[in-house]
Amino acid sequence: MAQTAPTAPMEPPSEPGLRRKQRRLIAYILVAIIVVAILAATAYVLLSARAPPTVRALRIGLSGQTAKSLNPNVFTLTLEFVVVYNVYSTLATRDGAYHVVGDLANKWEVASDNVTWTFHLVHNAYFTDPANPTDRSHPVTADDVVFSYNMVNVHNGSVLNSYVSEVDSVTKIDTYTVQIVTTEPFAAIDSMLTAVTIFPKYLWESITDPIANAPPVIVGSGPLYFDTNSNLASGPIILHRNPNYYGDTQYCNVVRPDEIRFIFFSSAGAMASSFTSGSDDLDVIYNIPAPVFLGGLTPGQGQAIEKKAVAGGFVGEIVLNQITPAIRNKYPDYMNGTSSPLLLDPTVRKAVAMSIDKASIVKYAYLGLATVADTLVPASNPWHYTIPAADRFPFNTAAARKLLNDAGWNFTATGLPATPTTTPLYRVGGTEPLRFRFYTPDSHPEFAVASANITTWLRQAGIETVDHSGSAAPGYEVRPLNTMNDVWKSSDFDMWLWDWVFSPISDPSTDVLSVQTTDSIPDTSDSWYSNATYDDLYNQSLVTIDPVARRAITDEMQRMLYDNAAYILPYYAQDLYAATSSKGYGYGWENWGDWTQQPGLVPDSDSAALWFRIYPSENPPPTISSFPSISHAPGSAATISVTATDPNDATLTYTWDFGDGSATQTTSSGTATHTYATSGNYTVSVRVKDAEWPTCATTIAAIQPGAVAPLAADFGAERTVQFVPAPASDVIVFLVPGAIVVAISLLLIAAELGPRRNASNSKTPREEKPRTRGARPP
Repeated sequence: MAQTAPTAPMEPPSEPGLRRKQRRLIAYILVAIIVVAILAATAYVLLSARAPPTVRALRIGLSGQTAKSLNPNVFTLTLEFVVVYNVYSTLATRDGAYHVVGDLANKWEVASDNVTWTFHLVHNAYFTDPANPTDRSHPVTADDVVFSYNMVNVHNGSVLNSYVSEVDSVTKIDTYTVQIVTTEPFAAIDSMLTAVTIFPKYLWESITDPIANAPPVIVGSGPLYFDTNSNLASGPIILHRNPNYYGDTQYCNVVRPDEIRFIFFSSAGAMASSFTSGSDDLDVIYNIPAPVFLGGLTPGQGQAIEKKAVAGGFVGEIVLNQITPAIRNKYPDYMNGTSSPLLLDPTVRKAVAMSIDKASIVKYAYLGLATVADTLVPASNPWHYTIPAADRFPFNTAAARKLLNDAGWNFTATGLPATPTTTPLYRVGGTEPLRFRFYTPDSHPEFAVASANITTWLRQAGIETVDHSGSAAPGYEVRPLNTMNDVWKSSDFDMWLWDWVFSPISDPSTDVLSVQTTDSIPDTSDSWYSNATYDDLYNQSLVTIDPVARRAITDEMQRMLYDNAAYILPYYAQDLYAATSSKGYGYGWENWGDWTQQPGLVPDSDSAALWFRIYPSENPPPTISSFPSISHAPGSAATISVTATDPNDATLTYTWDFGDGSATQTTSSGTATHTYATSGNYTVSVRVKDAEWPTCATTIAAIQPGAVAPLAADFGAERTVQFVPAPASDVIVFLVPGAIVVAISLLLIAAELGPRRNASNSKTPREEKPRTRGARPP
């Protein structure tokens, strides 16, 4: 059968039920570009005469996103993740390159049994109450860690519960030491450490049901604290630099903006116009539609724009509701929802899968800024499994129609034999019409374009899609994001086009594939797929430590989901951003970094890495260009030198930690002397600070009797040194991530000359990433 050309609405509806005439995609693109260009031209104003702001704010523009809850037990939306993981701390976290680094725990070790983990907490972390942000009366201790892990463990309804499924016990050893014992060696331990937020026990311990209830204000110990003047639904969301944050002294991580403000726009066109005119002082914008990204961001006069397309973890999903009467009757929230039982038929699902032209969606809806998808783990993640070409559902609507005809859907509404164009198809007697409600959220304009084409292809196969009122024109319904959340939580739909947001290092099990387990019902499941074999494979994947064996398991799980066809994944979209350092448009922040190589730097990640990296143009931090290692004999003074410069400040202070337990030393020059009493390899840290910002680095002092060559030559600021744990000690230490990041043991050393994108197995996917946690975006 000949296929019709893809079509798309000129603008996605902005209200439920609002319908627009359809036009060719080219019209949609041109209109979007022209509208944005006109808005930008008419809104441009010269802003150089403005008085400098008194607050150094990073202003982030977004459209199509919102937030409902900041309770870590129930959050699911991307913006909720951004706020929660900047306000709360976790035992470990990830840097901009998604390497696992210390957070509340600055070091940890695992015993030889591979199940007993001991975590050593920083001694200077405090819970910050927005009502009194300088108050330090509530330190973070082992009691808070034990309470947090136990709380999410005993409450199955917490979205964090799956991360602790293998935890046997959590015990306080002393005020700043915690022991976690797992039931078996836990393959997703990194994912757990970076996912489970540490709650203030003093606020949460009196709450009986932490799923339904939470303290009135979000209080954490992370790098930012929440401004209660924020508006989660319509913005702005305002986060302030936490004056009590331990990251400065522990890891040389300083949040440089005084505040970070997320500013909501009603449309991507309005956001783009504001960004290129400077009317709202936006420094960066995200969630940009493809047409606007490609042709609607004409720089204002004197403005330089950095556009960034990042293959993160955006997974488009067409869900065919698999809820059964037994599941619906088990949960009160589902009892008022409805869905078509015909989608439980594998033949119907296969016909739908054969009616989705994924390549055309990539071409016409995303204008090439996406790739064709197949499995739930995104292609950017090393745990992704690619379905062999011979095993994929072909796009063939004529074959899909024949499949349905052969299964009995071969009649019209009046019971007559169906023609090759009958839609919807019925079974004998004009029963069981293939008619399904089809929804998509208003968070991405591309969704409406894709949905319009999907509707057309399904009609060719004999399947009719309708809006919530049953109207087949246009055959789908764009619904507000909050409404879609309500639809999700009540399972009140037949099929939708939406998405998940994972990451390049999301753990394939706890972060991604968990959303299709039976245990994910009713919390994170959105298809209500329930399969005992899949569940068993999932449990095996958590405790299979060998990466080859684990990959075989996760590959099979991805294959099962593909073959079932309740989760049809059409594309992996690139995340689109634009940033400016031009004063008069935004504040003038510098040093955005390479977000392709370090995707944790994006402003909508759950990492604070970007806030640590950027700096105001009027005061860049010191730069360390050289910090050579030394070799020296014990018992005599060794000279250690660092080369640092600062274009704005000739006066720098140097604070030295010689790594042998002696007192730190502060000098006004880049040279220090120190006498080591005994032989050994010592990590030397230096903190170089101007009037405002520190920059930190580490090197090695190899102290041996006699003349010994240095262990390494020159570890400059562009190099990373990683010390591999000695097998006898099993100690992992994360020290001073900054210009140079070092994790040490005493014996084994490996040097890596240059940045790497992902850590290898443990969380490269952390997950590998793996703690990238999946978020229902926007």
